[in-house]
Amino acid sequence: MAKNGKNTVKQKSIAEHLNLSVATVSKALSDYSDINEQTRAKVINTASKMGYKFDTRSRKALVGKSYFVGVLIYGYTDDWQHTTYFAGMSERCAKMNVSLVLHYVNAADCEQILDPDHQPPAMREGQLSGLILVNRWPRHIVRKLLKETPAVSVVHQVPDVSLDIVGIDDTSGISMLMDCLYQLGHRKIGFFGRSGQITWSRRRFSAYADSLCRLGLDLDVESVCDVSAELFEDKSLDWDRQIDYAAAQLRRGVKAWMCASDRAGYMLCRGLMDRGINVPRDVSITGFDNSEADRLGCRELTSVSVPALKIGAEALRRLITRLRHPNGPYLHVELPCRFVEGLTTAAPNAEQVPVQGAKPAAHEKNS
Repeated sequence: MAKNGKNTVKQKSIAEHLNLSVATVSKALSDYSDINEQTRAKVINTASKMGYKFDTRSRKALVGKSYFVGVLIYGYTDDWQHTTYFAGMSERCAKMNVSLVLHYVNAADCEQILDPDHQPPAMREGQLSGLILVNRWPRHIVRKLLKETPAVSVVHQVPDVSLDIVGIDDTSGISMLMDCLYQLGHRKIGFFGRSGQITWSRRRFSAYADSLCRLGLDLDVESVCDVSAELFEDKSLDWDRQIDYAAAQLRRGVKAWMCASDRAGYMLCRGLMDRGINVPRDVSITGFDNSEADRLGCRELTSVSVPALKIGAEALRRLITRLRHPNGPYLHVELPCRFVEGLTTAAPNAEQVPVQGAKPAAHEKNS
């Protein structure tokens, strides 16, 4: 979106989108004190979604002030997003006068982050200005952390907790994938990977249901396969029961599956292949996030790519804004996905295995 450090998204475009003056947008993006917090929040959120390149160096409030920011990663350490989010934050550190403190917390011992003896020194000594929370932190721990330090959550919402969140536009991502399947001719499309414990899974399921309605298709609850949060988070567990369920749905005419993540997609693809089912000749599969390095011997999934670098950078920028405007409204910033044409989608009952899926159209959802 930006080349050679220049913005391709202009403040004028943001102003026209919001029906505001360019002067108001400029002041909101530069954190002038005469802009009310609701307007500032609206401008910043819209600018983020449009891909505006923020110039933090020009902000007077940052001059001469530096911050220590703790990045607390909950649970497992082999997930691709961790390093990519952190890389995105790191790219912005010098311009924002920020030093990052990275700390992994094992899921089984997560309570220890509240104990000074188990905290990183900068946190224990009260040097951290704010926190960036990565992965599905337990609500009671987030509440206690917020009593001491402002925080921003990456992707995950925390129920009943007021918190800035920087994540993904799940609705548009699911919509692109659903339109791909619909244009190929699929009318019975299942959802694989609904988890009530994981906010991004719920949002993607909701988007799936919305797309079904938009496309004039019925929601069939038997075509929805639930997956526990533990299966998503612990790669040592098997998915046999869930894959058996999906395989059985072929007899009911379910010839396409919308998966809640690439991990779910590759697990389903591998499992169906091991049961003698050809992907994509017999069944089409889409993923979400274009993230998995280990494809388990499967073809590349049709999926959407998540802008993890930008999410990390935006999370850091959002936290600094929160530190400077502690009473401002909480925002949920959603960054757009990009459609990735893979090799796991085809027209239903196709005799030949095609090498391409259809181009996406509009919105999707599965519930």
